[in-house]
Amino acid sequence: MAARIPTILLIHGSWLGGWCWRPVRDALARKGLASSAPTLTGLGDRAHLGGPATGLQAHVADVVEHLHFLDGDDVVIVGHSYGSAVAAEVAALRPDLVRLQIALDGFTLAPGQSVFGRHPELEPLFAALISADAPDLVQPPDSAFLGLPDTADTARLMARLRPTPACVNREARRPGQEPAACERHYVRFTGFPFFEETARLAAEAGWRTSAIDAGHMAIVTHAEAIADRIAAIVAGRA
Repeated sequence: MAARIPTILLIHGSWLGGWCWRPVRDALARKGLASSAPTLTGLGDRAHLGGPATGLQAHVADVVEHLHFLDGDDVVIVGHSYGSAVAAEVAALRPDLVRLQIALDGFTLAPGQSVFGRHPELEPLFAALISADAPDLVQPPDSAFLGLPDTADTARLMARLRPTPACVNREARRPGQEPAACERHYVRFTGFPFFEETARLAAEAGWRTSAIDAGHMAIVTHAEAIADRIAAIVAGRA
């Protein structure tokens, strides 16, 4: 019997949008893997739809609703950075559809925990990116903050970044949730030390862990390597 081909559901992080996955999606398509990459409310081409209350739960609702429009019942959910927090809650809510979860250099939050609750050291850094005339938005950082080189490709990427609703970092996961029942993989990008401890704790919690020698924006700078890793995890899953 031929193995089922899953749909790879890609969840972006702060300041980005579904557009940022295009290089990874192209690479996955060359490997015969179908993918989908929704844009979360208040970001990308949906930046005009956000508001002061747009937070983690709104983004979880975005993805849960998106699942209704995917074919099949075999979904691999992949979250990058903040998108990993969204992906984890979606995986816990829809175990009937999500069969595998992959975190790419991202947050792992316990039920009842927010990004700032897990990483209080980030709050002053993000506060510095909030302006008085837009107190509900975290403005995009500069390219150095993201670890991107000073190139024409970086300039094009930076022009597409949009402010992130500030609420996403303060709003917690739903309390009382069980961990996702699916197999979980954590892929750390070694060029960005921030998530080193997160990856270690993920391994202790039962995640399968691996690493890629790249910076935090590897989904753009190392798209082929990211697609290779996703494909390898999918091929080797239990």
